[in-house]
Amino acid sequence: MKKLALVLVVVLCFALTVGAREKEGPLSGKKIGLLVASEFSDFQAYYLICYLSEFGAKVENILVDWVKWKYTRPNVSSKSVTGMWDLTLDPVPTMGLGDRHTFVRFDDADVNSYDGIVILGGNSPDVMKTEQVVIDFVKAAYENGAVIGAIERGPYVLTAAGLSHGRKVTGYKVMKHILARIGEYLDQPVVRDGRIITARDTDATAEFVREFCRAFDPNFDCGKKDILKDKRILIVAGQDFEDIELAVPAMEFMYRGAKVIFGTFPPPVVARPPMLGLDVVMGNFGMSVPFQEIRDTAYTIAPLSKIHLDDFDLIMIPGAFCPDACLADGTPVRLLREAYDAGKVVAAICHGPMVLAAADVVAGKKITGWLASKDDVEIMGGIWRDDLPAIVEGNVVSGRTPDDVPEFIDAMTEALLAQ
Repeated sequence: MKKLALVLVVVLCFALTVGAREKEGPLSGKKIGLLVASEFSDFQAYYLICYLSEFGAKVENILVDWVKWKYTRPNVSSKSVTGMWDLTLDPVPTMGLGDRHTFVRFDDADVNSYDGIVILGGNSPDVMKTEQVVIDFVKAAYENGAVIGAIERGPYVLTAAGLSHGRKVTGYKVMKHILARIGEYLDQPVVRDGRIITARDTDATAEFVREFCRAFDPNFDCGKKDILKDKRILIVAGQDFEDIELAVPAMEFMYRGAKVIFGTFPPPVVARPPMLGLDVVMGNFGMSVPFQEIRDTAYTIAPLSKIHLDDFDLIMIPGAFCPDACLADGTPVRLLREAYDAGKVVAAICHGPMVLAAADVVAGKKITGWLASKDDVEIMGGIWRDDLPAIVEGNVVSGRTPDDVPEFIDAMTEALLAQ
C-alpha cells in the first residue's frame, strides 16, 4: 500500500506540471554558460540545454568561434562552431531562441554575468586548452564565484586553468594519468569538489546536471532517479529522426532507470549513403543509432520485425522525417496499434502524431505536435491542441516540438506510472 501511495503521489505531481513549462527550480535566476569550440559533444549540448533550462537556468552558448578543425573537417570553415556530429548552436536547429537557450560569440561574452560555466566535452577541449584567453576566462569566472563544470574531456581546460590541481576530479579515461598526478582521480560518474564539478563521460550528463543543481541548492532532489526501474521503452529509430527527440529521451530514460530499446527497420528510401559502410540509422542532423557517444551496454537495438508486445511497456515515435519512414514501411504503425490495443503507452512528438493518426488511435483525444501533423490528426478525429507542450490522454501521449522534450518525457513517465 505504501508503494502504491508513493506512485499515486508521483503521478499526481507529474499531472499537475504537464501542460505548462516548469521554469522554477534550483537554477532559477541563474545564468549558465556552455563553453564550446568546434567538435564539441552534440549529445551533451542537447541534454544540457534541455535540462539546465528545465531547472530554471538561462542557458547561453559561449562560442569560441575562431578555432576551426580545418584538417579534420574541411567544410567547417564555412560554418560557425560545429559539433562532432554537425550540430550548430547559433541557434540550435529546430529550437527557438530565448526560451531554452541563447548564444554569444566568445569575444562578446561578459565573464562577470555568469553564475556557472560548463565546459563541454568531445574534441573541443583539446583546442580550447591551447587558447590563453579561454583559460583566463575560466579562471576569472571561478574567481568571481561561479560554479565550474566540465564533462568528459572538459577537465583538460580545468587543468590548463589550474583548477583541477589538488582536487578530487573525474574525466574521460584518456586523462586519468594526468588528473591522478595533479589531484585525486575518482573513477565514478560525477565528482564535486567545492565549486568544481566533473563528469567522467557523456553517459553521466544527466547525473552531472543534478549535481550542478545541488551546487546551488544542496537540498535539491528531482525525485526521478530510477523512478522507471523495470520499465522498458521502445524508441522507433527510423531514418532521419529528429536528433534531440531521440537522444535526450533515451538519455533521460536511462537516468530514470528504464531499459531503452531502439527498434530499427529498413528505410523505404535511402536518402544518404551508408556512413563508412556501417549499418546505422542516421538522424536528421548527424546523430546515429547506434549512438556515437553513449556506451552500447546502456541500450539494446533490435529490428522491429523481431520485437513482440511483451518486450516493451511504451513505444515512442520521434519526429523530423522518421514518421514518413514509419508510414511508408507500415511495420511501426501496426506495432503501435497493437500496443495501444494491449493497453501499453503509445507516444509521439513533433511530426510523430502522424503515426498516431495512421494507427487510428487519436479519435476524440486531445493531441499536440508540430503543425505539419495537424491535418492528419483532425482528419482522423483528433482534437488539435498545439497550445500545450505535452498531453496525456489515457495511454496516448503526444509532445509538441523539440523545445518541449522535457515535458514530453514527464508526460510519458506519468502515463507509465499510471499503468
